Amino acid sequence: MLLDQRFQFIDELATLPTSTIRSFSSAELRPVHDISKPTASVMPETINNFLPGVSEEIISDVNLCKLVMHNAATKKYPNQNQLAEWYKFYLDGLNKFGWVNKGGIYKNITINEIGITLNQIALDLAMGLIGSGAANTLKNVASKSVDVVKSNPEANTLFENSKVLGRQGNYDFAPVWVDNKGQANMLMNFASLDASESTKRVLFWKTTRQSTVIKSASSHIYLDNSIFGALRGAIRAKYLKDAEKYILDLPDLD
Repeated sequence: MLLDQRFQFIDELATLPTSTIRSFSSAELRPVHDISKPTASVMPETINNFLPGVSEEIISDVNLCKLVMHNAATKKYPNQNQLAEWYKFYLDGLNKFGWVNKGGIYKNITINEIGITLNQIALDLAMGLIGSGAANTLKNVASKSVDVVKSNPEANTLFENSKVLGRQGNYDFAPVWVDNKGQANMLMNFASLDASESTKRVLFWKTTRQSTVIKSASSHIYLDNSIFGALRGAIRAKYLKDAEKYILDLPDLD
């Protein structure tokens, strides 16, 4: 895809909402990040989990790319029966930003246990993409971040910012790390939940019957720095000011 076509795509993407539940003052209170420690960020329907070695610049890049495409996909495909189209548009948009898809899984999962949480369902998909050993390491960081979000009312409210009765939420629990080439890698792990099925906070939802069917999708993607480096300025110029109201960076997890 030509660079000019990528810039045109950015120009035509939907803008972020101007109203939000967070003020500029709260958005500006960013915790100091030690690159040797894991950390996480919360956005609408998304928790990004960053492993040790991920810089603040990469954290910012990941958060901004995903926020922009989550917003654009949700505006284009708002109905609960459009999950496949929603997910494809989301991934295609990230690809135009420079993210490369290394493979994915899209399927309905039948859960035959009681007490399984949505983030457990989503992160179990990672084992099919990178193997159980690496996946368990990623899941440990993700579990810590979910515990922090559960205890933080502002983070919970931001995570559920797109929750609408009758609309199927697409909740993403994404581990992020840097490979030996300095490229951001991410496992996007989506699990869908109808808002009518959860009167509690989404992160406190658990399966309550012997057979629960959840729509899910997972993809391993990495960021091509040579492409995104040319686009970063344009994306930030259009979105960064409003995006800061929709991103909550958590304190380091260790």
